Amino acid sequence: MGRSVSNLSNADVVIYFSDDAMSGFDAEGNFNSDEAELNWEDFYGNLKFKIKSKLKSYVKCEKWEDEVGIFLENDLCEIGISEYCGCYSLSVRAKEPEYGDDNRLNFAKYHASQIEKSLMKILSDLGCDVLKRLGTFSNGCGVYEKATI
Repeated sequence: MGRSVSNLSNADVVIYFSDDAMSGFDAEGNFNSDEAELNWEDFYGNLKFKIKSKLKSYVKCEKWEDEVGIFLENDLCEIGISEYCGCYSLSVRAKEPEYGDDNRLNFAKYHASQIEKSLMKILSDLGCDVLKRLGTFSNGCGVYEKATI
């Protein structure tokens, strides 16, 4: 049974992307796991730096939700990343307020929608192909097309 890349549960924004440069395959089609690991670490470090440079309120964190690594957060939202078979997801989720404050939750959801374009631009600037999810087959595999930024 196939499946697609995971994202944060109750995510308000999910951006899918791919980057062949991170695959670890050279021009002849040979796979090098060390090269793939270095490419990932370089990309991941650059992604965190670019997001924190653009969105100053975000700070580093290290949390996990299933297969999604939450790596940045502020008072309103969390940003997580996940990968499956070369397809990546960057998801943003509004944090639930402690006292059921609907106004704060609505503001957090609005903030998530406001940063979506910035995150897409950052991914594009890092050389990623930003994707739009068209749908999902009954076996769980997703179908994507290149997104317009």
